[in-house]
Amino acid sequence: MCTEPFSVRFVETTGATACPECGEPQPDFRGPRLFTAGQDQPLCRACGKRLAPDLGALLELAITAERVGRHCRHLLTPSMEVLLDLARAAENYATATTPVRAG
Repeated sequence: MCTEPFSVRFVETTGATACPECGEPQPDFRGPRLFTAGQDQPLCRACGKRLAPDLGALLELAITAERVGRHCRHLLTPSMEVLLDLARAAENYATATTPVRAG
């Protein structure tokens, strides 16, 4: 369990940045991003998933839902591919937040 505090912030634009954890360059995109306490640069997705798996999965779900909503806004029914993407993101979030029981 990670004890470092994290925050989720909506970023309008980040410009050219690097992950403060691994140093990898990050793409510039608008949306929710994961930050560690005291950092102005967001974590990359890989580090976010590694350091805070539940928040990383929640961000993936939010990003996928926003993409699905944007692309399927005017459709009566979304495509099966889009529904499967959304279901996969929701399952990843549920798995990341469900405690494992010893049995």
